[in-house]
Amino acid sequence: MLDAERFLREHEPFSSLPVEVLRNVVYNLQVQYYGKGEVVFQEGGAPLRSLYVVRKGVILLKKESEVVDYLQEGESVGFVSLLTGEPPSSTAVAYDDSVLFSLSDKLFKKLCKENENFNQYFLRKLAGRFERRREEGDTILERLARVQVKDLNPKKIPIVDGSVSVDGVISLMAKEDHRAVLVRLPDGYGIITERDIIKRVLGEGKDQRETKASEIASFPIHGVEEGDYLIDVLTLMSKHAIRRVVVFSHQEPTGILEDRDIILYENRNFVFLFKEIEKAKDEEDLAFLYKQTTKAVVELVLEGADPERVGKYVSELNDRFMKRAVFLTIKNLGEEPLVPFSLLVLGSEGRQEQSLKTDQDNALIFKDLPIIDFDPREYFKKFSQEYIKVLLKIGFPPCPGNVMVSNQDWRDSDKEWESRVSSWIDTPKPENVLSSAIFFDFRSVFGDKTIADSLQEFVEKKLRGKSLFMSYFVGEGLKFRPPLTFLKGFVVERTGEHRGELDVKKGGIFPITHGVRCLSLAYGVRERNTYDRIRILTEKGIIERNFGKDLLEAYRFLNMLRLRAQAEKIIEAKEPDNYLDPGRLSKQERGMLKEAFGVVGSFQDLLRDIFNTRLLE
Repeated sequence: MLDAERFLREHEPFSSLPVEVLRNVVYNLQVQYYGKGEVVFQEGGAPLRSLYVVRKGVILLKKESEVVDYLQEGESVGFVSLLTGEPPSSTAVAYDDSVLFSLSDKLFKKLCKENENFNQYFLRKLAGRFERRREEGDTILERLARVQVKDLNPKKIPIVDGSVSVDGVISLMAKEDHRAVLVRLPDGYGIITERDIIKRVLGEGKDQRETKASEIASFPIHGVEEGDYLIDVLTLMSKHAIRRVVVFSHQEPTGILEDRDIILYENRNFVFLFKEIEKAKDEEDLAFLYKQTTKAVVELVLEGADPERVGKYVSELNDRFMKRAVFLTIKNLGEEPLVPFSLLVLGSEGRQEQSLKTDQDNALIFKDLPIIDFDPREYFKKFSQEYIKVLLKIGFPPCPGNVMVSNQDWRDSDKEWESRVSSWIDTPKPENVLSSAIFFDFRSVFGDKTIADSLQEFVEKKLRGKSLFMSYFVGEGLKFRPPLTFLKGFVVERTGEHRGELDVKKGGIFPITHGVRCLSLAYGVRERNTYDRIRILTEKGIIERNFGKDLLEAYRFLNMLRLRAQAEKIIEAKEPDNYLDPGRLSKQERGMLKEAFGVVGSFQDLLRDIFNTRLLE
């Protein structure tokens, strides 16, 4: 067992044990082997009697059907049940053939009792889990009722005399990048904000060099104490319809707190962000929130969140941005649409599988009804141009392929859309197949959903019996092969900015996404999300059950790697993309990646057999 002693010495918390104690641990270890897919322990089962340490392989922790954690070499599992005496809160499954060391509960508790560092390690782990559970179970109001103003480190705010000119105030704000200043007045303090200068000086044509700060300052100000709780601050802001308060300590102003600061503090709470997006008054507010959502999602990814949930969170947030953008667009145009319409999102947004590399894939469908003095085509042309401008201001990058409502090809009446879809299916030339692949995951995000539903029914009916189109359509996902050599080495870029990297979307994610889309269209599965589609196709027996599980986990793992690589690039101030460097992965992750690509290859073989596409490649 010399190997076991060396191995444990390299991993916490065993590395903190004295030599003789560690040797005693090794002497009492049991070695257990688990085959791929074999259950180590079951959620809700009897309280555990052993601590498990992963020696080789990967163990998945699952709650119901969702993977909540990946445990790799050196990581321990089972300590929560051992310390609490409760049944396991998740199921542990061997992702591949695995070797585990098991330590009896009696010896584990003896080590905790006699070795402080060993004990503290597991207590910290346990406390972290309870804290996450508590935070997840809290309402927003409960959290805000515990946080004091001082916990947010309010920004300092400069103070000027009332006799200072507005020109001097502007210079001070610009020099030190402040959004507001306090003004000393005979009866207390007033405040000047950027908006005050625009409305009360520039808007009224006053001379900023002659106008005094006291003439435009708002008085009285609304203040809070450093020890006040955020829930009270939000109540005050809501009551007086204000966006900032001055912070006092012992009756002296020490800083300023804005609603944005509270949003930043809560930016990992998506429900809070949802509400703020819906309340946004202009593009500037939405642009600020859009930046915060990116930060929130990056944190979520780096914390190891399930990629399925991440994709749905991002899409849900984007949906709300797009809905709010519609209202701002109509407000900017000053004219309401007089016919029913539906704004559609396509591709990964349509499937609710967004990554951190987002762009705009959208379309628009409307009813071409005869209305006096209203031309729907002309209206929606103006609407679409303005809508894209609003999205760009918010921060959504344009679609490189110009798949946007501002492009006439992606904006039309319901009858014209039916005609266009018919031409794509009846004439499966490459450009039509590509357009179909982009469009067929469409989802209504705003407007009359029944128009989109009717078009979906038309697509389904049109595809019946179109085996030639389906063969070409499936072929789109067979163009790209998993980036593995015959000897199972990775095929990476040899030159250019992505030298040493591979495109995980092209070689893995897209073949699964598109293949599953093809099967769903062929077998009448209406779900758009790829994870849900795989589950339904497996339940229907179209995909064999065990292979369905492999396909689902491969898809999840590939997306996890892509999201993590994108998050790391954002942290490094780089543009996120679909490339990752296999050399930056752990040995186990590289092995899992090869297995995932192997599943992709097997899935492509299955598609060839089902759709008889071998002659078309």
